[in-house]
Amino acid sequence: MSKRRMKYHSNNNEISYYNFLHSMKDKIVTVYRGGPESKQGKLAAVKSDYIALQVEKKIIYYQLEHVKSITEDTNNNTTTLETEEMADADDFHSLIGQLTNQFVQLNQGGPESKKGCLVWLGDDYAALNTNEDGVVYFNIHHIKSISKHEPDLKMEEQTPADVLEADYLSEVFKSLTHKWVSINRGGPEAIEGILVDNADGHYTLVKNQEVLRIYPFHIKSISLGPKGSYKKEDKKKEHDDQEDNKDSDQKQEEVYSSSLRSSKPYRSSKSSKRSPGSSGHQSSKSH
Repeated sequence: MSKRRMKYHSNNNEISYYNFLHSMKDKIVTVYRGGPESKQGKLAAVKSDYIALQVEKKIIYYQLEHVKSITEDTNNNTTTLETEEMADADDFHSLIGQLTNQFVQLNQGGPESKKGCLVWLGDDYAALNTNEDGVVYFNIHHIKSISKHEPDLKMEEQTPADVLEADYLSEVFKSLTHKWVSINRGGPEAIEGILVDNADGHYTLVKNQEVLRIYPFHIKSISLGPKGSYKKEDKKKEHDDQEDNKDSDQKQEEVYSSSLRSSKPYRSSKSSKRSPGSSGHQSSKSH
């Protein structure tokens, strides 16, 4: 088959798939048949490269190129779910842009699932400020889904970390060279080490005696420092604060005890031991 015919065939498949999705709009469907990304809800919107699924009071936006299956639930055609406020964008990248500076969850589960504040959007990556790892830079191509997330108290009080603001993920890599980084959040492809300048389109990661070469396209996420380093620092700071409070309380108790001792009235031990009749005895002796 010629390239032109293959392209035409591919476009026809995309159009038919797009029409098929539109026919299921406002119906109850299941996205993915299993796994952490599998959710059931109302198909609320169908866009050029993403869909919006309403799950109770939550909207999940799935990037279409990762969606392996969408199944209509013919036994549950109820659409009584109240329509939630939904972001409206032409494509998935623009959608992420609308969610910037909001608390979100990237991916619904698995090792690459992460919650935090979306602090920066480049052409091919998104930066998420998290409690455990500081700023994590996600390759947009590998983001399966995104949804708004209610932050916990710690996340709201968190001081925003320094963000590498660049247009492309490759520029972020250049800024992180010769530093200890964590690549991919979990699973067998998760690695840590010192990032070295790339050569021939590959990045090199050095850890102890290992030298690993990584193709950038397959890097799902990257962050500065070991995984969980920010969480460890928070725990250490919390422990230090508790120790400081203990020392302060102990000093206050010592000052209070000292003040109590100094405020007691002074009494002579001799006067307290003198017998009641001693004064009368002295008087009779003088006579």
